[in-house]
Amino acid sequence: MNFCSSARRPWVAFPAACRLFLCRQNYRSFNHASKDRGYNGLRILFCGADKFSIDSLRAVQDLRVSKPDKIASIDVVCRPDKRVGRGLKQIQEVPIKGVARELDLPIHHLDTFTGWKPPSPFDLVIAVSFGLLVPARILNGTTYGGLNVHPSMLPDLRGAAPIQHAILDGRRYTGVTVQTMHPEEFDHGMILDQTPSPGIEIGEECTTEDLATQLGPLGAAMLRETIDQGLFISPEAFTRKSEVESPSLKHAPKITPEDGRIDWDTWPSDRILRAGRALGRLWDTSTVLCCNAAAEECRVTFEGKWKLVDAGKVGDMSSMRPGSPGPIFSQQTRQVEIAFRTIDGRFVSPGSVTVAGHGKGKGVAFLLRLLTYEVSKLP
Repeated sequence: MNFCSSARRPWVAFPAACRLFLCRQNYRSFNHASKDRGYNGLRILFCGADKFSIDSLRAVQDLRVSKPDKIASIDVVCRPDKRVGRGLKQIQEVPIKGVARELDLPIHHLDTFTGWKPPSPFDLVIAVSFGLLVPARILNGTTYGGLNVHPSMLPDLRGAAPIQHAILDGRRYTGVTVQTMHPEEFDHGMILDQTPSPGIEIGEECTTEDLATQLGPLGAAMLRETIDQGLFISPEAFTRKSEVESPSLKHAPKITPEDGRIDWDTWPSDRILRAGRALGRLWDTSTVLCCNAAAEECRVTFEGKWKLVDAGKVGDMSSMRPGSPGPIFSQQTRQVEIAFRTIDGRFVSPGSVTVAGHGKGKGVAFLLRLLTYEVSKLP
């Protein structure tokens, strides 16, 4: 739970409009260099990475162009380019770098703030989906500290992957929060603005990309208003943090490869589909595959790793025999189908499968060749 009012009342107890009013009143109580919220052109250090952060960078740049008295300069910090792909032959840059180049903004590549000194003094640090904690040394060297745009209804879903976890949990609503930056912990700053409750509705077929695309402009507009109205506060206040935690609040940690491994014994069909929408791809290894042809069955043991690139949708394969959860192959007359039997007795029909060593997206064709061969041996 977070606190905003000077009376230290629980943040969540107030309607959204009231919370913003109390935050602004609280802002006025701080003694900083800009008592009337007037300030000279800000020198901003913007730390970002993905599309969600790109929306915010463009909003800050638009404010700089339309109101040059508000923002004097913007420098962009992003992670260095990395080699990816087979043989590490491809160079991949974070999405925000191309936009910073397009806007002709100075770019600084950082994988750590250790030993890094800002090239010039800055008034305000802005971090959006950056992934690195901006240390107290950097924040204390600014005029106003830092701001963070977070795609969740803080203090709920603190962490590196709030969008993915909102979908994984099957939540109906989420939102965006603008907060100050705490020098020691992620997502523990003072909330300045937030999406009105209950938040933005998450569609049934919504993917991580869809939700980020929806929330990005909302966070950008919120950030622009925060800067335009001078709601940022002095570095002395950045040690303020949430002092009461509730068991109902969930953490949203960084997604790891293991999060995408299907647990056939516990994951029902809707869990598999949500995971596919949230993570983009699921996987498993060493699986016994079953095929059904002309009311007879054969078994194909496939040893290796495979990825479900598109989890697809729940399919109607009621004619299949009952069996253990896992991948199945069904051939009825001339039609060959691939599906995954789930613990709740349903079948998930995949959109695309990749098998290690057989090319991206070519797993279905490879597995069907196995099926065809085994079916040909049936009497």
